[in-house]
Amino acid sequence: MSSSIATESVTEFIHELPALVPEQESLGFLLTDNLRLTRRIAARYFEQYNLTLAQARALLGVFRWQGIRQVDLADFMEIQPISLARLLDQLAESGLIERRPDPKDRRAFQLYLLPAAAPIITMINKATREYQQKALEGLSPEQVQVLFHGLNLMRENLTALSRNP
Repeated sequence: MSSSIATESVTEFIHELPALVPEQESLGFLLTDNLRLTRRIAARYFEQYNLTLAQARALLGVFRWQGIRQVDLADFMEIQPISLARLLDQLAESGLIERRPDPKDRRAFQLYLLPAAAPIITMINKATREYQQKALEGLSPEQVQVLFHGLNLMRENLTALSRNP
């Protein structure tokens, strides 16, 4: 009896709440869901090269920002430095990256890509282009241009908001 009363009061409570923004019109939902699907697809691409999605992200971060400090890469990837350290250990053991002491801070390390990483970066780039082409299927070149322009502008706006809420 008490569970039916609880269910009844929950149902009443839910009906008093305002309607949610529909999923198709919710920026947060669409961005999050597209990111979830992108990660799932990317993970499948990388599995065939015995590379996890996290390893691929770290490798790409080092590629994009040669000499980045470990702590800055961890911040960018939104993971704990200790978690990144394990990923970097794996990449270093595979001969893909190297750590060098930071000349400005002897406690810190900078990260650099090694030549053995070139075929993996090429594979990641190829996989990214294939995925992107499939993901944007049905959009005209003009729509794609507008989409990227809008997303870049939105990133700028969100970056500013994150600095000054």
